[in-house]
Formats: sequence, structure tokens, C-alpha cells
Amino acid sequence: MPLIMPLNIMSYSCTFNLKEPKSNRPTLIYLRAYFKNEGKYLKYSTGESIHPKYWNNESKFPNRLPGRSNIAVQINSIINQLSRYSETFQMICGRLEMQGDVVSLAAVKKELNYEFKKNTLAPNSFFPVFDDFVKEKVDLAKIAGGTIQRYKNIKEVLQEFEKSSNYKLTFSSINEDFYVAFVKYSRKTLKHKDNTLGRNIGFIQTFMNWAGGKGFHHNYTFKGFEKPRSETDEIALSIDELNQLFEFDLSKKPSLERVRDVFIFGCATGMRYSDFSKITSENIRNNHIYRNSQKQKNNLGIPLNKYSKFILEKYNYALPKISSQKFREYIKDACELAGFNKDTIKTTYRGNERIEERMPMYKRISTHTARRTFITISLDKGMRPEIVMSITGHKSYSSFKKYIKLTQSSRERAMQNTWN
Repeated sequence: MPLIMPLNIMSYSCTFNLKEPKSNRPTLIYLRAYFKNEGKYLKYSTGESIHPKYWNNESKFPNRLPGRSNIAVQINSIINQLSRYSETFQMICGRLEMQGDVVSLAAVKKELNYEFKKNTLAPNSFFPVFDDFVKEKVDLAKIAGGTIQRYKNIKEVLQEFEKSSNYKLTFSSINEDFYVAFVKYSRKTLKHKDNTLGRNIGFIQTFMNWAGGKGFHHNYTFKGFEKPRSETDEIALSIDELNQLFEFDLSKKPSLERVRDVFIFGCATGMRYSDFSKITSENIRNNHIYRNSQKQKNNLGIPLNKYSKFILEKYNYALPKISSQKFREYIKDACELAGFNKDTIKTTYRGNERIEERMPMYKRISTHTARRTFITISLDKGMRPEIVMSITGHKSYSSFKKYIKLTQSSRERAMQNTWN
């Protein structure tokens, strides 16, 4: 039985009805109230939808489901929202009567619109609110340029999904049906792999959580969405490979030489590209690098080593400025010339589908390979994880461990030391 039955205020009462009670799909729920003094019925959309099989025709309310399944969470969210409508209807009628005003259909509807105006937005309000969400994050300087672009990308993905799947996106339609349809679309149409899909689901959850906090909806089904993830199969350079690249003569290709040097600087410091690409002499004090991490905003003091110090001195403590796009392109060219041509197999997953791609090593080297290389070599050489984390700025081991790509030699040494 529902928690709240239709309420009575003097001679006024409200109840709920389905728009299409015999539908095979979720259908809208309306609040209905009869105004005896006018002989009129109020039919007011709650913005909530439910499958008729979960609706109790006698109580005119959803059947509460036990457990914590996604559908149970969704139904409970709908029950809470309908309860809020009932309570608000009661409060409005009571207030109008206490003030000596006529409890009319128009007056009650006006008050309901005022109370639920954010929940009765036009059907096409989902994306304008999404724009407001991103704008607020930008205005408060809570997200960097890369994250802003990712939010723009997920907005485009959702717009294409809506158009391709004929699935209208509203705050109440972000439910289990949406999740199934979006996962299928992402995997079958967009060919997104697990980590990309999981990241996009996370962005959707962040937005929906923000919108719920702002009062745009009371639908929290999204909290039960699973974010697909699989272990990242990325590469890191060994110390021998690092030296091979460091010592390779690129003097006849100065553009590649500059990119190689900046990349080696990243390998020797563990900094993100967004941070190490902006180092100047002002960031160097007492043989340490001091620069607030763009992502963590903590002031890291990173000791210089022979690699980072050599490169800083080579460029008179003013590292070359290279766009991220050129960097990604040129570092592959530099590594190809340096001999990183051996075939590798990159393994990824799309649901239960295992995907293996054969490609030369240089094609898999990116800006982020530098940070992963620093962590791998540091651990391989015996640096304690907590010290590595203090240099890279990681706050938790769970976020740090995905970068660990221990070399085969370190695994062999550990096995020999332990068992022999």
C-alpha cells in the first residue's frame, strides 16, 4: 500500500490517474482534483511516468516494491514526488481558505505552477538546463578546459542518441529504460568501449545530481546506473626505453626534438601535460619544481633529477610551448624515428566483447604516457608508493593504482627474491 492516500481539504480532494492505463510503456501520471464550487476538474501533469503494471488502480498510487533494485528505487522516487504533490495541494487549499480566498481551479493551478515551475519546464528544457549546469561550473572555476570539452561532447552524444533512438530526454525519462537504450546505442552505434561508456554515464549522473539539487526534478533512478569499467591496457616506458628516446639524435628535426624533450621532462617529474607544459624559471626554487596542479590545486614540490634538470638547463628554464594537438602527433613521430616500432597488442572491452588491436608501440604513446612512465619507473626502482603519490599529487591509492604498469623485470626480481 502507498504511504499517502488521496488527501481531503474541507470539500476538496486530489488523486492521481494514468494518462494511458492500458499502455505497454511508461505513461504520464496526472493529479486530478474536483472543484465542487465550480463544477470543474483540474488535470495537472506531475511530469512523472510509470509503467501501468506498477500502478494500483484501487489506491490510485504506485505499488511500493521491496529491495534496492533499480526499478524499486525508481518507483520509490515516483512515490516521494507524488506524495509531495499531495502535500502541496493540501497546503495550497488550506492557505487559500485561511486567507478567505476562493479555492478555485485557476488559483490552485497558479500555486502549483509556482511551486513546481522547475518541474513543469517545457519538454525541451533538458539541454538548456544542461547548458546552465556547465556555465555554472565554468563561472565558479570548478572545471578545467578539458572537462568542459568532455561535457560538450556528452551533450552532443545525448542529442544524437535522442534523435537516433527517438527517445525524448526529460528529467523524468532518465530511468532504467533510458539506461538500457543508451548503453545499447553507445556500444552498437557509437562503438564505445567500456571506459568511455562508463565515463559518459558518470557525467550524466553528475548533471542529474546537480539538477536534482537545484529542484529541477526528484527522479533519482540514475543513482543506480552501473558504470562499465575495464582495466586500462596502456603502455609505459621502461628505463632503458626512456634512455633510448632521451639519447636519440633529433637535431635535424628540431620540432620533434622539442616535443621529445618536453615529453622526457614529463617522464622525469610525473606531472600532467597540462602542468609540465607550462613550467618556467619562476616555478623552480631550491632545486624543486613548484606549481599548483591544475586538477588537484595542490602546490607540489617536485625534486629535480638529472633528466628534468638537464632539459630545463637546455632551454634556459623556459620549456618550449607546444599545443596539445601537435604534441600528441609529434611525440608519435619522434618515437617512431627512435625505433619504437615493435608490435604490441592493445586489449579493450565492449561489454562481454574482448577487442585486441595490433599496432606498433609508437602509436600508443601519448601525453599521458609520460606520467604513467614516471610512476612505473619510480616503483620499479624501489620508491615507496606513498612518496610517488606525494610527487604526482594523487590523494587516494584507488585513483593512483590504475597508472601502475610494472615492468617484466621487476616482476621477475620480486619472484626471485621471494621464492628463491
